[in-house]
Amino acid sequence: MLSIFVFTTFGLMKISVVSYLNSAPLVYGIQHSTELKDCSVSLDVPTAGAAKLASGEADIALVPVGAFVQPGQVEWVGNYCIGVEGPVRTVCLLSEVPLNRIRKVWLDPHSRTSVQLIRILARDYWKVDWEFIPAIEGFEYGAIKGDNAGVCIGDKVFGLEGRYTYRYDLAQEWIRFAGLPFVFAAWAVKMPIDPGIITKLDRAQKVGIKAIPDIARDWSLKIGLTKSEIRDYLTRNISYQFTKEKKEGMDRFFSLIQNQS
Repeated sequence: MLSIFVFTTFGLMKISVVSYLNSAPLVYGIQHSTELKDCSVSLDVPTAGAAKLASGEADIALVPVGAFVQPGQVEWVGNYCIGVEGPVRTVCLLSEVPLNRIRKVWLDPHSRTSVQLIRILARDYWKVDWEFIPAIEGFEYGAIKGDNAGVCIGDKVFGLEGRYTYRYDLAQEWIRFAGLPFVFAAWAVKMPIDPGIITKLDRAQKVGIKAIPDIARDWSLKIGLTKSEIRDYLTRNISYQFTKEKKEGMDRFFSLIQNQS
């Protein structure tokens, strides 16, 4: 476990944050509050944010938890995360056939966490032996057919919900299996950082969560959902507090990943 001390860098503190709707309140708080006005913020897909943190291109990042599963790789910090205590809606296994008829599963390239989660559920919960295939951008519009299913994540899932006969919400399936909440992404650092930055980060995100009605209005202009649908998604599907129970769920997830190797 890393110790959090004052970390001095030349230039701006570099922050990477996931660019999906589920992180919109966290992004909003960072960009609209005055807490982190002297920081540089980049919006990234989950895999890119993890790569930036690993390479030092980011000092602190909201990353998929599956990117750093070994103890001591990073320090998980702050009081907020992208977590769930029920269905998440935007991380799903989509298929034309039921679980027992699936043979191959295409894996969304944007999040290692979802890839690891589907492998755990297949092995330990559903007890199925599927072939897993890394996919490329846009696979969801041609590869998911017959007995070929696909794990899809992010905002694109909103437009896919009605296209397939079978839709398995991976967060809901995890909760049924493990009896614990699930954390898809959390804030992490690799190098020691000023604890005051974490305090400011927490305060900024609190501002963003309070602004969900405004965020719903703005995002309704970007994607094909109403303001009420977006507000419900951000308040009912996503749970932002990084609670003790969520940390327990994350630890359980890590232990099951270790059992895969």
